[in-house]
Amino acid sequence: MTMPAERTRALRWAGEFLRELQSSEGIDPAVKREILVILRHYPSGAEIRAHAQNDPNAAADAWLAPEDLLLPDSARHLSRK
Repeated sequence: MTMPAERTRALRWAGEFLRELQSSEGIDPAVKREILVILRHYPSGAEIRAHAQNDPNAAADAWLAPEDLLLPDSARHLSRK
């Protein structure tokens, strides 16, 4: 089962990946246009984190949660913040 903090991280990483692809050389122009269309409405990393922290449903069934809730202190350096 995916935990809310894992979902938050995956959502942020997907946006980062799309931004990297969009700025990469050698990507087909049609694919770059499609990525741009997706990113036009994709939340920024800051917006994702803010939503995860301010989720009014911050209960056990919340859809997003701050990423650091599930990371032990020793694994925090592995996150792509």
